[in-house]
Amino acid sequence: MILITGLNGEMGSALVQKLNELGKNNIIGLDIKPIKESLKPLVTKHYVGDIKDKNLIKKIFTDNKLNEVYHLAAILSTKAEASPFLSHQINVDGFLNLLAEIENYNSLVKFFFASSIAVYHLDENKNIEISENEFCNPSNMYGCNKLYCEKIGSYFSKYSKNMNNLDFRSIRFSGIISAQTLPVGGTSDYAPEMIHSAIRNKNYTCFVNSESCIPFMIMPDAIEGIIKLMGTDKSRLKHDVYHIQSFSPTVEMIYQKLKLNFPKFKLNYDINKRRQFLINSWPNKLNQSAAVKDWDWSPKFDFDKSFDEYLIPIITDYYAEKK
Repeated sequence: MILITGLNGEMGSALVQKLNELGKNNIIGLDIKPIKESLKPLVTKHYVGDIKDKNLIKKIFTDNKLNEVYHLAAILSTKAEASPFLSHQINVDGFLNLLAEIENYNSLVKFFFASSIAVYHLDENKNIEISENEFCNPSNMYGCNKLYCEKIGSYFSKYSKNMNNLDFRSIRFSGIISAQTLPVGGTSDYAPEMIHSAIRNKNYTCFVNSESCIPFMIMPDAIEGIIKLMGTDKSRLKHDVYHIQSFSPTVEMIYQKLKLNFPKFKLNYDINKRRQFLINSWPNKLNQSAAVKDWDWSPKFDFDKSFDEYLIPIITDYYAEKK
């Protein structure tokens, strides 16, 4: 059986749909809120509760024979800065609650952990293409949480005698843009917020400046990355953690792309100093050679294709149906 934490989130919702398409329908969901009606047919069972609740996590593992876990539940970067101690409790303690139950299992558990480029910090020279082993010195609580969990997952998977049944795998995601949902609490939210505003014929006030640039990808590529990594034989994987991206646009590039389709769209700025600092500290571009070599990673959508074939048509249809 498969457990997905953070089922209602933008990634959890997309992942459960993809797994069903692939014929994997023995899925259990966990979320802090009641499951979305649209997701109920896609899961065998769902639990409503807090990832911090050790008794609930124990019950889930006791009641179900799990062989795969996709751990997506988290407080995102901007919210984590506002509530750092709560962020640690959810992002770290919640993660450890899952590992503690796997320690008691006699069978192998393949564990996917959703990490982030928030683990990086570059003071300058953001234009270099970085590898996974460089600049891992986060200056934000979310990145600290994610990097620590990566290290703990690798430790238990490789070195702990008490947990040789853990197959730990992780992706540090770039900013992810979904056509189906709007994220809440992320520092890269300016991109999806801008896109949704333009399509709704509303202007947008951006919280970072026009030259801000980090790696992005759209949700279908992110989900494809998870599926590819989890489907690769462990013998091929030289690392536990990989980073991936599709394109690296500036805010101005996104704006100009939207203007081609929505000429009346206007972009204003009201810079948030802390969020600007975080964007400035993250890399512009990732060296993806490890993911390409070890598990054949290749994004299907570049910048133009993402907008022309996925984001603009799907979001436009979504708001047309709501009228």
